[in-house]
Amino acid sequence: MQKLKNFVKRFIKKDSLIYKIIRKIYHILSTTKYKITNSKKIKEQNKHYSKQVEKAQEELKKYNNKEYIVFYNPTWLGVANSTKGLFENIVPLEQVFGKKNVKKIAKAVVENNIKSVIFSQIVDGWVDVIKLIKDLNPSIKIKVIWHGNCYEFFSDYTWNLNKEIMNLYKQEKVDSLAFVRSTMYEFYKKMGFKCYYLQNNVHLDNIEKIQKEKGQKTKIGIYNADTRELKNIYTALSSMKLVPNAIADVVPINEGAKKFTNILNLETTSVDEYIPTQDLLKRIQENDINIYPTFTENAPMFPLESFEVGVPCLLGNNNDYFLGTKLGEYVILTKEDDPEYIKERIINCLEHKEEIMNLYKEWKKEFDIKCENLVKKFIN
Repeated sequence: MQKLKNFVKRFIKKDSLIYKIIRKIYHILSTTKYKITNSKKIKEQNKHYSKQVEKAQEELKKYNNKEYIVFYNPTWLGVANSTKGLFENIVPLEQVFGKKNVKKIAKAVVENNIKSVIFSQIVDGWVDVIKLIKDLNPSIKIKVIWHGNCYEFFSDYTWNLNKEIMNLYKQEKVDSLAFVRSTMYEFYKKMGFKCYYLQNNVHLDNIEKIQKEKGQKTKIGIYNADTRELKNIYTALSSMKLVPNAIADVVPINEGAKKFTNILNLETTSVDEYIPTQDLLKRIQENDINIYPTFTENAPMFPLESFEVGVPCLLGNNNDYFLGTKLGEYVILTKEDDPEYIKERIINCLEHKEEIMNLYKEWKKEFDIKCENLVKKFIN
């Protein structure tokens, strides 16, 4: 099936009628094959999703007559942490499948007299929930936060959901959109969409703080990169090798990264799988510095999380954090594909670590106020 898909993509134009027909047939066949070979797994998944819908119904009762609620997918850690950092009235909700579950969620929203429903990104089934909420009560405002950027439209999943939301907006079933990157906000505003700008924020006052043990080696972290091209893990590992006496902490580490660190003879500590955010936040406090040199982003949570637990973090120049500040001069990278350059930035950051952390604390005070005002504007 995959070979057929690759062949079609290579030789047939995407906008042609033949491509669309073959793509539709491929989708039907692959879906049928998956359902047949994974019937037991699908049944268990659907049972799980139904339970999550029931939990969401109960959660919604807490927000009876509230001005707004925000749905978010708790299994998408970045989006989940973003939502928690911005809003108070939040309701975890995973994929919603089947007409019964769609009806349960939509009716619960209407019956609890919630004025505005915000969807933090879009998950399978949520489009149907939006449609039914509007059918049941057109006066309820529907707002969608889009956490992605144009690069991610290469993913069929992301593109199809984005397309659905744009169509719902044109049908006046979605009232407004919000983006967490200024360039996305400015673009869609120019295209005539009613949209708002938000900035992700992190509050970790209650996180357990760990006293870092002093060691002779420099410990550098790279996290949540895995095999995604945009996360740039191999350049990050190359730059760490160039730092004298360095250890790389990699979570999760994939097979390719394991082989690469062996080739480089780079000392590493690692975990094979993704770990819960709370565990990760404890782990990174053992580091001297973290790096997040991604090729493209919108508003990554990790750099802020790192700073919040007392560890400076280098990040790519593809988001809105620290722009035009002295702090930004220290930590924003401009050549994410250059190991030698990143190595120099790591060393420079370590040499000015105390100043950098003080600059962050001052920046964060103003940032908290700015984020709060943006959220209020979006909600109201």
